[in-house]
Amino acid sequence: MNVTPISSFNYFRNNKTCEIFSEAVVTSQVSLVSNSNSSVYFISLPIDDIQLTTAVIEENTSSFTGLWYNRPMFSPCASWYPDATTFANESTIGSCTHGIFIDAYNTLYAGSYSHNLVKVWANGSSTVTRTIQGGFSELYSLFVSMNGDVYIDNGESNGQVDKWISNAMNGTRVMNISAPCFGLFIDTNNTLYCSLANLNKVLKFDLTNVSGTPVMVAGNGSSGSTSSLLHSPWGIYVDTDFTLYVADAGNNRIQCFKFGELNGTTVAGATVPGTIPLSDPSGVVLDGNGYLFIMDTGHNRIVASSSAGFRCVAGCSGHNGSTADTLYSARYMAFDTYGNIFVGDDDNGRIQKFYLQSNSCSITTVQSHTTDIV
Repeated sequence: MNVTPISSFNYFRNNKTCEIFSEAVVTSQVSLVSNSNSSVYFISLPIDDIQLTTAVIEENTSSFTGLWYNRPMFSPCASWYPDATTFANESTIGSCTHGIFIDAYNTLYAGSYSHNLVKVWANGSSTVTRTIQGGFSELYSLFVSMNGDVYIDNGESNGQVDKWISNAMNGTRVMNISAPCFGLFIDTNNTLYCSLANLNKVLKFDLTNVSGTPVMVAGNGSSGSTSSLLHSPWGIYVDTDFTLYVADAGNNRIQCFKFGELNGTTVAGATVPGTIPLSDPSGVVLDGNGYLFIMDTGHNRIVASSSAGFRCVAGCSGHNGSTADTLYSARYMAFDTYGNIFVGDDDNGRIQKFYLQSNSCSITTVQSHTTDIV
């Protein structure tokens, strides 16, 4: 076999295409082979295919952010297969999945409101590898820190947030609260955020100062629809610049609070022109480009923003149901490292997985010749 050296190889992250330069004329086959330090896996295509098509390479997208949770980078044309697969059914997770977290190693954590426990699937496993239970009940949310500690809402019955370290048999109280946290989040400064839907506000607590007290960062305890008020806030998300996003469910909107500001800006829902109507939104996450993915619970769908505007990406039939392409009162979602979406489909008693179908705006692609990049 004759081997022609490639003099240059470009990989374009924005549209996931490859550009190859060779000093010689290539007439038959082009191959790329990784080494131990390479981020590219083997690809082999006939030269005619290279000339006529664009090879699309799926990436381990979490590596772009450097975070311990996943913020994949999506193109404006990204799409997911409409039919999801059931990752966990009611016998495994119970009737209400409250809280889903997936780390950069694809370890999935899911809270069961009805069974009073947290199930863990380690490193992409399809079987449960750990069960956390004892001392808490009616949990609404969870979040996992960078070092793997699991923070679990225990506010309904015990007025606190608990921390479970790896392989611990019991949790420890880290934050006193007067109502359940419908959403939990830990930012890059090791600050814990809690959304108190019943009290119409969001608190934060410095985990490095155990003697400290929670500080109010959004809402003031009164229900309302002005820029400084919230009405039943559920899911929360904090960007790396400490901007806080709140799923303001009772106001059918997503509010954005810049760091240190108590007046929010509506970035989706309500009557804001150029966004999208929402009904009881209960979850909000960001992708690697800072665009929104929203659990539009009242409409039983997931919607997303991009440079092209808002669109529906899952559960787009417009009605609830139990088929593979429908959701029913789904409230929590998370990405794995490949951009697949996991959803806590509450009233169907299951966790659904929507596979990423395409992350390219290219019209002609060769999907069958691709493998993951790690």
